Amino acid sequence: MSVGLIITMPLRHWGLIDASMDNDASVETVNGNRQRADLARSIRRAGWDQIAHWTPGVPGSGSWPPPDELVKPKLTIAQWLLTIDVLQRWAAADDRTGHHESAVQQRELRKLILSRLQAHGVRLPEGSADNPGPSLKGS
Repeated sequence: MSVGLIITMPLRHWGLIDASMDNDASVETVNGNRQRADLARSIRRAGWDQIAHWTPGVPGSGSWPPPDELVKPKLTIAQWLLTIDVLQRWAAADDRTGHHESAVQQRELRKLILSRLQAHGVRLPEGSADNPGPSLKGS
């Protein structure tokens, strides 16, 4: 695994990421991109390993700290980039289904993660919603 980047956040934010990754992995496993589903599951496992001290195969080995406790999930850049994409995807889905408060929370968390990634010098992929690429001046 490549070098990880820690982004500190309250556990309630990580819980939102964990739930969004669960949704994304489920949808992608059935209808889509198996590689994306595997990466989403790896993000969930990273949280379990680092935050809940989960031990594979040991039921009840991990428990989440209180919602306001600061946690420090360590993910690869690829995992963080998927996280911002997944938060955007599920915020849009929540808006379509009338869950506007959840959509707002996901967008705020996404914005926080983006700012932390950029502060660490992470360049977003060209052509992404947050880096549309060079402008086409004079065309």
